[in-house]
Amino acid sequence: MSKKRKKKSTKKKVASRWRQRKLTTVVAIFLWLLLSGFGYVWCRVQVVKLGYQLSDSHQQHTRLLNDNKKLHLELARLKAPERVQRIAIEQLGLKHPTKDQIVVLK
Repeated sequence: MSKKRKKKSTKKKVASRWRQRKLTTVVAIFLWLLLSGFGYVWCRVQVVKLGYQLSDSHQQHTRLLNDNKKLHLELARLKAPERVQRIAIEQLGLKHPTKDQIVVLK
């Protein structure tokens, strides 16, 4: 082989390596951008998902607070002295004690 052919062959190899490096760099950058995009989208999906969960939890909390208030009102109604006295007289047949039936303990 002559010197010219060796130089051309060497230049072709160098050019081929240069193109291969460029291609590798472009592919690497493309993959990095692609993975970054997927990561960003995944993060946004998670944020939306957590937002829905937070909203559901807030609604459940509000519902439970309302139920708690209703139960407290029901308890107060059931423990009302007038109601207890009426049930004692009407259903159980109890009467108010006479003075003779009251014993004071000291």
